[in-house]
Amino acid sequence: MKHLSKDGETVTLEKLPKLQKPNKNRKPEDKLGIVLDVETTGLSSSQDRVIQLAFRPFYFDSQTFEITGIARKITLFNDPGEPIREEITAITGIRDKDVAGESIDWSWIRKALHRAEFIVTHNAKFDRQFIEAELARADLQYTEGPIWCCTINHVDWQTVFPTKLPSRALEVLCAWSGYFYDSHSADIDVDAVMHLLRIHNKLEELITRSNSPEHRVFAVNSPIQQNQLLKRRWYKWDPNVSMWYKSFEKREDAEADARWLEENINGVEPEIFELDPKYRYSPE
Repeated sequence: MKHLSKDGETVTLEKLPKLQKPNKNRKPEDKLGIVLDVETTGLSSSQDRVIQLAFRPFYFDSQTFEITGIARKITLFNDPGEPIREEITAITGIRDKDVAGESIDWSWIRKALHRAEFIVTHNAKFDRQFIEAELARADLQYTEGPIWCCTINHVDWQTVFPTKLPSRALEVLCAWSGYFYDSHSADIDVDAVMHLLRIHNKLEELITRSNSPEHRVFAVNSPIQQNQLLKRRWYKWDPNVSMWYKSFEKREDAEADARWLEENINGVEPEIFELDPKYRYSPE
């Protein structure tokens, strides 16, 4: 954080300011996006529940990526049907009395999300899986909806700062940008994400990268003896198909890694699968 210091000894952080109105007027053809965040009772979407959901719709010019409209933020609470653990309250500040008797209309949430073309979150895999799990509990299918955009994975934050980032956590990015805020509250987190994208002019990068397909290399028929080698090359295990895979943004990078597999692992038959951006971060 020394890039923020004026005297080389101290750093002063300002409180995250309120979102300012856009400088540009909205046009009918502008795109609709939603910044979203959830707080939950734990990390497992199959076992834990959403206890807070916040989202803020916004509009942007699809040519310049300037934000042209910011709508009212909506914050909802949801009673998980069991006491909130102390460690969750310590992280989120949410107590049993905050959610007692509260419920989220997931049918309305589904309709609201499907109006947008892009859903922006700071951890899209986590947020999308919890949203879809709650929809499933309400007997609602998500179906093909907007593209989920992850500000952790599809923004190169390292290019913003002159020194190496210790983490891409939202509160760290804000601190390195000169601001502090009450983190791990969904209604504040959504504005922190919006603020970061605006001050660093990163919406174009986020939307462009999120809107591109993902290329997954599957190590088909890889011998079990090569599992550690695949892990060292950042391959992940997909339990749905019982295979190791690695994701790439660029097709040529995926093809290069597939060639490496063929040249270095006997018997492997690499296959490249192109994932439509609408399905990225989906639990399926």
